[in-house]
Amino acid sequence: MNRRCDLFGYSDGRDFFLRIGSYWWIVENVLLIQPCNFEDFPAGGILSSCKQMMKVFGSHLALVGISTDSTPVGTWIEKGFGGVTFKYFAIGRWKSSAKKPLVPLGLTAYFQLRRYRRAIFSLGIYNLYTQSPEAIMAMSAMPWKSICFRFAGVDNSLRMPRYKWARLFASTYERWMFSALKSVDTILASAGKDAINEMVQRSRCKLSTERVIQFPTRVDTDLFRPQCKQKVRSELGISQDEILVVACGRINAVKGWDLILDSFKIFSMRFQKASMYFVGDGEDHNLLLEKAADSDLEKSVKITGFLRPQQVARYLNAADLVVVGSHFEGWSVAMLEALACGKPIVSTTVSGAREMVVENANGYIVEDRNPRCFAAAMNRAFALKDADKVSRGIAEKYALKTLARDLGALWKPLA
Repeated sequence: MNRRCDLFGYSDGRDFFLRIGSYWWIVENVLLIQPCNFEDFPAGGILSSCKQMMKVFGSHLALVGISTDSTPVGTWIEKGFGGVTFKYFAIGRWKSSAKKPLVPLGLTAYFQLRRYRRAIFSLGIYNLYTQSPEAIMAMSAMPWKSICFRFAGVDNSLRMPRYKWARLFASTYERWMFSALKSVDTILASAGKDAINEMVQRSRCKLSTERVIQFPTRVDTDLFRPQCKQKVRSELGISQDEILVVACGRINAVKGWDLILDSFKIFSMRFQKASMYFVGDGEDHNLLLEKAADSDLEKSVKITGFLRPQQVARYLNAADLVVVGSHFEGWSVAMLEALACGKPIVSTTVSGAREMVVENANGYIVEDRNPRCFAAAMNRAFALKDADKVSRGIAEKYALKTLARDLGALWKPLA
C-alpha cells in the first residue's frame, strides 16, 4: 500500500517533521561537529563524549567528522554507527595513527571545515553542537539559529602542545577562540569551578561566569561497571597475585606518564609483584619504554595500545589501583570510568579531581608533582577499605542516563 509522505521544514532552523501516512516523525535538527571518525580515532575523552551523545540522542543528530576508511569526503551520506543510521559529512580523509602527524590535526580540521562549511550548512540544519574550538572558529560566522559549545577542558591546549613551536601561538589562539565564542548562546564546561573562573579571567571580559555553565563529563555505567576481577584477569592473561596499577589515556607529555613511571618505581620497591599497565597509546610510546628500561622496569611496565571501551573496562576491572598523572585535564573521562568500575584513584590536582576523589575514602589527590609523595599516596590508596562503594556512588552522580535531561534543560534544540 502506498502512503503519502510529506516533509515540512522551517527556514529559521526549527525542527523538520516528516509525515508518513497519519504519523509524524521528527528528523534530525542538530549538527554535531567534531574532527573524529565517531568510532575509534582520535581516541580520548572527546570521542567518548561524542559516542555518548550518539547513544542518547540517536539520529536526532547529523554528524560532521572525518574519514579514516572509504567514507566519501565532501558530501552528505548516510552512515551507520551501532545500528543507527546518521546523516554524515566527512571533511577530510585522515590516517588513523598514534604517531604525531606533520601538521597538527586541529589546524587541518580548521581549514577543512572552512572549505566545506557551505556544503555542511546546505543540509538545512541550523543548530550546532561541538566540543571543537577549531569548529567554532571556522563555522561561527554562518547564520546559525543556535550554537552550543562544550569545553572538554578549560586550560589553554597550547600551553603544553604536541608541537613545541605551537606554544608561541598560545595567547593568539586563545584570544581568537574567545572572540569566536561571542556568537555562541550556550557555553558549557566540563571542568571544576576554580578552573572555569580562571579561564574567565584569562578571557579579559570576553566571557563571564554567568555565561559559562559547569557541565561535568558523563560515564556510561552500562559499559563501565564492576566485573569479577579474577575472571577478567584470567581472560587478559594477568596473574591473580599481581598488584596491578593502571593509567588510561594518550601517552604524551600532558598526561604526565613520566611522573607515573617514577612513582611506580618507588611503589614497586615495596610491592615486588606490582605491574604497571598504560591503557592507551601515543607519540611518547617509545620514550616511555626507554625510560622504563633505564629504570629496570621493562618487565613490569606494559602498553596495551588503543582499545575499544569494552576492553578498557576489562583492564580497569583487573586493576587494584588507577593513577592519573596529568598536568591538566577537563573533567577526566578516564577517572570517571575508573570510579564506575569501583576503583581507588590517586591523582594530581587536575580539574574536577576534588569532586571525584574523597581523601581517605576512595583515593588521594597529590598537590606536589613529587614521585615520592605520589608513591606514598599509592601505598595508602591500595590499603583503603570500601573504596569500591565510595567510587561507584560518586560515578552514579555522573551517569549517562541523566545526559538527555540535563543537556536538554540547558539547550533547547535538545530539549
